[in-house]
Amino acid sequence: MLKALTAASCACVLIELTSTQIVAAERVPEELIGSWLAEDIGGGGVIDDLQTVLEIREDGTYGGMAGCNNFTGAFSLSGTTITFGPTAAARKMCAPAIMDQEQKFFDTLRDGLTWRIDGGRLTLTRPDGTPVMRLTSMEAAAAGVAEVTLNIPDAGAVDRQKVRYDCGGETVEAEYINAGPVSLVTFSIGGTYIVASAVISGSGARYAGGRYVWWTEGEEATLFDVAKGEDDPGIACRKTG
Repeated sequence: MLKALTAASCACVLIELTSTQIVAAERVPEELIGSWLAEDIGGGGVIDDLQTVLEIREDGTYGGMAGCNNFTGAFSLSGTTITFGPTAAARKMCAPAIMDQEQKFFDTLRDGLTWRIDGGRLTLTRPDGTPVMRLTSMEAAAAGVAEVTLNIPDAGAVDRQKVRYDCGGETVEAEYINAGPVSLVTFSIGGTYIVASAVISGSGARYAGGRYVWWTEGEEATLFDVAKGEDDPGIACRKTG
């Protein structure tokens, strides 16, 4: 990927008064609303250290920073198809590579696109299924959240179930994820985030991850810290919901 080129060939800023018809989108899905950072445009990646940000708002307008210039406009929705209306943008001139990426970004938004969200990632595709832009949620990035996607052959469907426990007075919400031969549990306790995978157990269900073992049986579970040795009694947890 190219390193960011920060030299500007013109410091002036002009506003392009593009005719924009503001058409509010109806029932904009909550997961679509927010600021999205472009990671790939047209399959060619993006310039390092240059942020191209697309903001999708609940009132049916969009905007953000294309790399060199701020922009705004309106969009409409029909199922999973999003259509971006004409864009009003500033006309500041930056280095050629930056302007080229900005133009590709604007060109991508001209056609009706299909949108899909997977975790903290937004993918925009043409009607034929060809991806034209991949973006990641800036809110998730700012919170230090990393999204991990696993492709499990012959898994079929993914079953996810959340179960709430009372662990010594602390409420713990565990999520059990099952996909084919893979079984995981994720939860936070005492400020520690734990991801554990199912292992062989004589009774109940036993999960191990790092220094922790999560053992469930019926309505109860116990969290063991193996670093404390075999004498660790563990933290007893009782299912509450």
